[in-house]
Amino acid sequence: MAEADPRPEYRCLICTSPYKEPRLLPCGHTFCCRCLTSYIEAEHVTADEDRHFFPCPVCEAPINPYDGNPTVSTWATCFPKNNSLVSLTAQSSDVLFCEPCLRGKESNPAEVTCTECDEKLCKQCRICHERNKASASHRLVSISGNVGQLRNVTVYEICHKHSGKPLDVYCVDHSAMCCSVCVSVSHRQCNNVKPMEDVIKKTMAKQSPGETEWKELTEETKKMLDEDDLGITTLNAKEKEASAEMTDRIQKAKDKLDNLNARFQSDLEDKCGIYRQQLLSRRKYINTFNINAENAHLLTSRSDQQLSERHRFFVREQTKHQISGHYRRMDQNTKNEPNRFDITLNIEETVDEIMKMKTAGNVDVTSTLSPVSQNANGRICSLIGSLLLTPSATTFSDSTSTSDLMGSLQHLTVQTTPVTAAVDVWTGSVSCVHTVNTGTLRGELEGTPWLRGGIFTDNNELLITDYCNRRLVLFDDKYSYTREYKVNGRPTDIARGRTADEIFVAVDKKKIRRYTLQNGQLSVINTISSPLNTCGIAVLGDNILVGTPDSVEVMSIEGKVTKSIKRGEYSTYLAVSTYKSTVYHRDNNDVVCRRLDSGAVVYRYRDPGLREPVGIGLDQYDNMYVCGYGSGNVYLVSPDGSRGRVLMSQLSGITRPYCIVVHPTKQEFVVTSNQESTVLEVYKFTDNSI
Repeated sequence: MAEADPRPEYRCLICTSPYKEPRLLPCGHTFCCRCLTSYIEAEHVTADEDRHFFPCPVCEAPINPYDGNPTVSTWATCFPKNNSLVSLTAQSSDVLFCEPCLRGKESNPAEVTCTECDEKLCKQCRICHERNKASASHRLVSISGNVGQLRNVTVYEICHKHSGKPLDVYCVDHSAMCCSVCVSVSHRQCNNVKPMEDVIKKTMAKQSPGETEWKELTEETKKMLDEDDLGITTLNAKEKEASAEMTDRIQKAKDKLDNLNARFQSDLEDKCGIYRQQLLSRRKYINTFNINAENAHLLTSRSDQQLSERHRFFVREQTKHQISGHYRRMDQNTKNEPNRFDITLNIEETVDEIMKMKTAGNVDVTSTLSPVSQNANGRICSLIGSLLLTPSATTFSDSTSTSDLMGSLQHLTVQTTPVTAAVDVWTGSVSCVHTVNTGTLRGELEGTPWLRGGIFTDNNELLITDYCNRRLVLFDDKYSYTREYKVNGRPTDIARGRTADEIFVAVDKKKIRRYTLQNGQLSVINTISSPLNTCGIAVLGDNILVGTPDSVEVMSIEGKVTKSIKRGEYSTYLAVSTYKSTVYHRDNNDVVCRRLDSGAVVYRYRDPGLREPVGIGLDQYDNMYVCGYGSGNVYLVSPDGSRGRVLMSQLSGITRPYCIVVHPTKQEFVVTSNQESTVLEVYKFTDNSI
């Protein structure tokens, strides 16, 4: 019997087995044709409507079949084969012929591949290739002796946003491969834009292929899988222990215990079954990511040996961004899901009164997430962050601005949007335009001002809470101190109400006061009891949202809690989108966007550079602004959570940013500090092209 091929293979993300007739979807994910067909048919049957697309099994991107055939069972076959992932066994059965010989109408077996010419050569043509001065320095890779030979690989160099345009420019600021249209439309103001050829030469010459990171990525994921397997084994073992102990007790009792034993077994099976199913679901997500990581590792490792620098660069850039998206999905579905369980068996002691018993015992299952899984997950996050940082701006000391490239792009006719007063927050610069120091604030000060929450009024005035000095401070539209309003208690946050003059103020971390602010007069309407340790508040319609150290509570205007959303530790401040009916809050080091009606997570944003997020604000387009208290910076996150930008790596005079208040119409925002000499700074967007 022939021995099994010890070489690792790429595996399908659905069946987790080596690929059979792999099909490549437009989103970049590959599946066995049969697996994809089964998935499409099942998904189409359960869909809410008769639609002519299906979501990708991994990233859920909408996929349209290329041929438009209405027969669902044929959709998978319309997508191209991914030759780079074809089984090595299948590949080895193919005979590869010398391409120069084929052009001469000869058929000679090829023995090497030239990575520069992208051609397969026979022995004689290889000798000629090596002797030719123009091709003597080309890299030749053996076909027969290379493990995991990449054959007939197609590396896509065309922009997926602008069909037909080649990716010939690299924006270092956004770590993005761009076509000429991308540069003209989206990256006009970027300062670090390079021709692709220059980037390829410099990065591939100076940077390591990342073999260590890819290997460690798969190793850390394997640790998480091993921990989940151990959790399943332990849960099963402890389930058996509890079952055996109870059965032993039951056997010593009278006939009545048979019924009680059956009830107990059913209860035990139901409870353990729920947790087992949760753990199997968690393991499925991690296993899918592990396969992604292994596939990525294999592809990058083999491409480094066999492909040209250009193709290696494209493979690596496409692969690392894809693995980042895979990780975000895995992390979102597994981060807080436990994988270790303990079963505590409670047994009734009053055996003499057994005839009066209604139950023989009950099962308590406690769960924790093992430290090994937590550490592995953190390490994976760090590794992906490291991969995404390359190519870094420091690699290009002579980086070129977009304007320097425009001369080479002038032969293109690009339709652009007319310039308006609005600044693109993703390309515009941010600068500090106003500062307020402790000495600027008048009034009776009990301590260093701590401005913890704020709103803009309809008059463009800034009304902000001063926790330490028990007051609300009012600034005019130029951010000059106007007056103060004393508050009975220490205010932690403030929110606008349902009408123009209605405001809500969280006080003393246990109540909310409802005010009206009319003609400069602040009047109390009523006081509402709120959950203990209330930190941040927001108002959305007839709901008051309250942030506490471990949850987001939804209250009616009368103060009745109608919903509780559990989250990680640490106090949280809130932001709400009236248009989308979503709430934004902190969850450990993540910032989470949820639907208010269902509590479902819309997206979870995490970045290694954003630590201890505190203040959260939204602009009129639902871009999210976040203060990193621990990292001392401010981040901008897109409305769908797919991308983020460091607006300021450090602030002008604030080292511990705490609260952020975004102006509802102007392109400016306010950042406050945690009791520093600079209590408030105002930042404004400006267009770099002006």
